[in-house]
Amino acid sequence: MARTTSAESLPPPAGGSATPLYLGGSGSFAVEVAEWAEDAGWRVAGLIELLDSGRVGMVVAGAPIVSDRCPLGGAAAVLAIGGERRPHADRLQRLGWGSSALLHPAAHISRSARIARGAIIAPGAVLGAEAVVGEHALVSRGALVGHHAEIGAFASLLPGVNVGGHAEIGEDATLGMGSVVVNGARIGARATVAAGAVVVRDVEGGSRVQGVPARSYTA
Repeated sequence: MARTTSAESLPPPAGGSATPLYLGGSGSFAVEVAEWAEDAGWRVAGLIELLDSGRVGMVVAGAPIVSDRCPLGGAAAVLAIGGERRPHADRLQRLGWGSSALLHPAAHISRSARIARGAIIAPGAVLGAEAVVGEHALVSRGALVGHHAEIGAFASLLPGVNVGGHAEIGEDATLGMGSVVVNGARIGARATVAAGAVVVRDVEGGSRVQGVPARSYTA
């Protein structure tokens, strides 16, 4: 798994940022992420509609919904949409949108952790020493990432996930709420770990596992 080259800095304190932040998505998760962004001192200037152009011009949570075809110079964008975020990120990049990491002030982030652009680190999340979080990955509320663990690009760690030290989570993988990955285990790209599962051995890419200990299943 490729490591990021540098850490993102924390956003400036409230009222100190001249850089407007746009969120990619305008659904219920975007409302929550907008609050996290404001907690972190960003000015949420708008929500970028990714799926339904008919929503452009509406106002959600006090922010206007704008077209994805209207990138503004100097503005940053963070994806706030569930499901597959990669195609949306690729589209925004092609259209000229920049991206930034969103690090909530109530997260505990080791000073040696490295976080790529577009990643979201939610309230109560913990990143251990030398942890790496890839582009547009989500580390949700209360998720724990152990020391030297690596979280791949576009991976999703849902609330309460616990990833052990030196574990590796592949790109586009999804770890369900409250699931556990033991120290050193590897989760392959695009794999899905069900809520509450305990992963004690490596999981092949594209597979689905559930249970304690986690075993493969067909959805």
